[in-house]
Amino acid sequence: MAIALPPSHRPAASIDHGHRAGTRLDEDTLHETPVQLPGKIVTLGMFVIIAIFYGYIGYRTTISSHVVVFDALDRLSRSYLTWHNDPPKLAAVGFVFPPITTMSLLPFAVVKPFATSLVALPVASACFASATIVMLDRVLARCEIMPLLRIPMLLAFGLNPYWLFYAGNGMSEVVYSFFLAFTLYAFVSWYATTEPRFLIAAGFGLSLLVLVRYAFIIWAALVAILIGVALIRRAARRIEVEGSVIAFAAPIVYVLGLWILFNTLIIGDPFGWITDTTTSSQAINGTGIVDQGSLGIDDVAKRLFQLALACFPLGLVAVPALVMAFVSQRNDMALWLAAFIVLGMVIIGVHAYTSDNQALLTMRDSMPMYVTAFVGAGWLYRSMVSFRLIVFAATTVILLLGMFTAWRGMQNYPFQSLEQAFTRALFSGDDQEGTSSRGGFTVGIASEARMADYINTRIPQKKSSILADDAQTFGVILLSGRPQNVFDRIDKGDTKFRQTLERPFGTVDYMLLTTNARSADIIRQRYPTAVDGQVPGLEVVFRTPRYALLKVARTAVATTTTTPGAAARPGGTATGATGTGTGTTGTSGTSTSGTTTTTTTSRPRTIAPSTTNP
Repeated sequence: MAIALPPSHRPAASIDHGHRAGTRLDEDTLHETPVQLPGKIVTLGMFVIIAIFYGYIGYRTTISSHVVVFDALDRLSRSYLTWHNDPPKLAAVGFVFPPITTMSLLPFAVVKPFATSLVALPVASACFASATIVMLDRVLARCEIMPLLRIPMLLAFGLNPYWLFYAGNGMSEVVYSFFLAFTLYAFVSWYATTEPRFLIAAGFGLSLLVLVRYAFIIWAALVAILIGVALIRRAARRIEVEGSVIAFAAPIVYVLGLWILFNTLIIGDPFGWITDTTTSSQAINGTGIVDQGSLGIDDVAKRLFQLALACFPLGLVAVPALVMAFVSQRNDMALWLAAFIVLGMVIIGVHAYTSDNQALLTMRDSMPMYVTAFVGAGWLYRSMVSFRLIVFAATTVILLLGMFTAWRGMQNYPFQSLEQAFTRALFSGDDQEGTSSRGGFTVGIASEARMADYINTRIPQKKSSILADDAQTFGVILLSGRPQNVFDRIDKGDTKFRQTLERPFGTVDYMLLTTNARSADIIRQRYPTAVDGQVPGLEVVFRTPRYALLKVARTAVATTTTTPGAAARPGGTATGATGTGTGTTGTSGTSTSGTTTTTTTSRPRTIAPSTTNP
C-alpha cells in the first residue's frame, strides 16, 4: 500500500523558480537553476541582531558622546511637531526638503521622551541600516552567492566606519540606502527573471527614493531609458516595450504628480521643491570653511577621486570590470550598474561645479555609490562564472581595505558632517561636546539644552508666548518638549508669522533667535542687533553661544534718529548719516553719508557648511 508523504518544508530558505514572463534579457544559459533566497526566519534574525548592534553604536556616539548631526536633529524636530504641536499638523513635515526623510522618523517620535532624549535618532537609523544589510543579502543571493561567502562580504560592508556613522546618527543616508538596495534588488531580479512584479517593485522603490533625495529623479529617467533600449535590442514586441516602461515609470510619475499637487495647493508653488533645495546660510553648529578662489573642473575631479578612494574604492575597480563584462558578454545589467556609479559621481560633481562650492562635495554624498558598487560586485560574481572565487576574494579584500581608507578619509577629508568627531568618539568613547570637527562644525547640543532648560524652568508656560523661527531653533524646541509654548512658522503660516514679527509688542512675550549673523533665522535678520541689546523694547534675558531669548515689551518703544530725515521704526534701529543700515534680509553696512558701503573680496572666502542635500 502506497503511503502519501506530506510535502517537505524548508523554513530556512525560499526558492525562486524564475518563471519567465517576457522577453529574456539575461542571455547567459548558465543561470537556469532556481535561486535560493534567505528564508523569513533567517531574515528576521539578521535584522534584529544587526539593528541591536547599530543601535548600540549609535547610542554610544550620538547620545553619550553628543556627536549630533543637526540635519538629523532638524528632521526629528519636524516629526515631533507633527505629533505634539498644538494643534498637531502634518505640514510640519515641510515642502522644501524631501518628505520621506522626516516621515521615516514619525513612528519614532510618537513617544515624547523617546524623541526629546534624541534616542529616536540612533534607533531609527539602526532599523533602516539593518534593513539595508538584509536587502543586500538578498541581492547577493540573487547573484548566486552562497551564504558562507555572503557573510564576510556583508561584514566588510556593514562594519565600514563610514557606514557605521550613518547607521546610528539619524541622517537620511541609511533611509535612501534601504530604498536603493530594494530598488536594485528588484531591478536585478527583473533582469534575471523578466517577471513584471519585480519591474513594478523597482518603480515603487525609485518613487520613494525620489522623495528621500530629489537627485534620484535623474536615476529614474536613466533606468526608464535603459529598460526600453534593452528590450528593443532583444527584439521585444512594441507592446511589451511600452508596457514595461510604463509599469516602471507609473509609480514614479504618480508620486511626483501628488507631490507637485500638494505644493501647488498648500504653498502655491508647484516646483519650489526643485528650485529652492539649498541654502547659503550657515549651519546652526557651523563655524565656516575657508575656501581659496573659484572652483575649477580639476578641483572637482580631485575631490571626486578623494571621495571615491575614501568612501567607495570598490567602485574604482567595479566600474571598469562591469564595462568589460558588458563588452564580452552583452551583459546589459553590468553596464547599467556601472552607469549608476558614474552617474552618481557626475551629479554631485556638477552640483558643486555649477554652485562654485566644493563644500557640497561632502562624504555623505558618496553613499549611493557605496551601495551600488557593492551590488555591482555581486553582479560580477554572477556574470563571471569561471572566475567567481577571484571576484569574491578581490571584492572582500577591497572592502576590507575600504575600512581603512574610510577611517582615514573621515579624519582628514575637509568637507564632511561630523565624521571626524565620530572617529574620535568611536575610538575613545569620550564626550565630544564643544570640540571642533572638520567641515567647520562645533560638536554638541549644550547650547540647545541650556536654552531649553531655561525656558522650561524660568519662563511661564503660556501657549504661543515665544516667537521663534522653527527652521533655525528646532533644537531648542525639541529638547524643551513644549512646542505648544512656541509661536513658530508652522502654527499659522508664514504670513501670520511675519506680521507678528513686524508687530510683536503686546502679541508675544518673548523671542527666541540665533546669535549667528550668517544664520537664516528670520527673526535674526529682522532684528540683527537685538542679540546685543540694541533694540529698544527687546531685552536679552538669557543667552547661550548659539541662541538668545528676548523679553518683548508690551508696547512699542519709540526711537529717535540721529540725523534729520533718517527713517525710524518702532522697536527697530535708526538709520541715518552715522547709523548702521539694517533691513529684512539681515544684511548691514556702515555708512557715513547716508549710503551703505559694501566691501567685496574674491579670496579667501568662507563657505557655510552644507546643511541640506537636494
